Amino acid sequence: MDKYEIKIYKDVLFFKYYEMAETVEEAQQQAEEVKRVLSQPGITKFLNDNSAIQNVATPEVNKVWGELMSWVGSNIEKNATIAPNVTLKMELNRLSRSAGAYESVRAFSSLEESLEFMGIPDFKM
Repeated sequence: MDKYEIKIYKDVLFFKYYEMAETVEEAQQQAEEVKRVLSQPGITKFLNDNSAIQNVATPEVNKVWGELMSWVGSNIEKNATIAPNVTLKMELNRLSRSAGAYESVRAFSSLEESLEFMGIPDFKM
């Protein structure tokens, strides 16, 4: 099984993570692929679905994803994350509010909520 899936729908890049990257090199490769797709004309939103993740990333892998999310925040109009648990959702939203980015960066517990936020409630997997 692939570790992730990418789909484009309207102006949204949907990235569903099934299994966290195990190495920095793997995370960098995935992050570069996300950047490549997000850099395409007409892609203005990023929906990152982490709901299926069971494993925990190493600090080094988290650093790669932190750098990607910093780039996303500077280059994408809207960013939504579907968190694997309520605690992470609440923490991500707290960070978004404290950064003054809550209108454009949010975390959710469900696909449906995130699709509504992204303006694509009709998206189907």
